[in-house]
Amino acid sequence: MFDYRVGFATIILLLVACTESQQEKGTIVINNNSDHPISDVKAIYASTKRVDMLGNLPAHTAYKYEIQYTEFEDSITIDYIDYAQRTHSTTGAAYAAHYDKQRYVVDIGGQ
Repeated sequence: MFDYRVGFATIILLLVACTESQQEKGTIVINNNSDHPISDVKAIYASTKRVDMLGNLPAHTAYKYEIQYTEFEDSITIDYIDYAQRTHSTTGAAYAAHYDKQRYVVDIGGQ
């Protein structure tokens, strides 16, 4: 015989899983895996020339950046300064478009 509690629990788990994955789309997660903070973190859009200042990121922390879509496709670069005051640039999203929202992960430092 069908146990309604099991069916109800399954539906709730599926709803939570779908909701959580939807919230992740359209974001760039920046992970500072190094033992040092990074500063002047920026998201730079190539086509629209938009620059979003994200600030500083302590060691061993993550920051979730919500991509600011326009009607055009774009690419996003993440720039930052390391503890030795060297500037770095890495791809945040090679291709970002509102009709194809994705979740991107940028790992900085660590092994």
